[in-house]
Amino acid sequence: MEDASIASHAEAYQMVCAGCHGSRGEGLKNQAPPLHKADWVLGSKDRLIQIALHGAHSPIYVGGQLYQSPDILSEMPPLSVLENELLASILTYIRQAWGHASDPIDSNEVARVRAATAGRQTPWTEKELLSIP
Repeated sequence: MEDASIASHAEAYQMVCAGCHGSRGEGLKNQAPPLHKADWVLGSKDRLIQIALHGAHSPIYVGGQLYQSPDILSEMPPLSVLENELLASILTYIRQAWGHASDPIDSNEVARVRAATAGRQTPWTEKELLSIP
């Protein structure tokens, strides 16, 4: 990422996600699991976009560790109110920050997944997420 892009993506992440996932993606006790080195972040783009759009329900394994209430919040809230560009910026940041080197996500990918899952009303469970390619 270019320096200007990094700053823009980092600022968006800090505003929306850091309060629960930590400023460096380390996760925060009683809030949310880590994003740093998490397969959910570094793997399938579609799966990550769907988590961001519709949220996720615990229990969930991250890095081989089980995270569930009361150790974390029972649900990650959906971020579907965010515009495609902002969501793509945040997701690109977490896929490329903290030593990560996964491909960026662009707003067209977010728009495609948003349209395909528009009827979704509830957060994803881990079992459902694992069935997404």
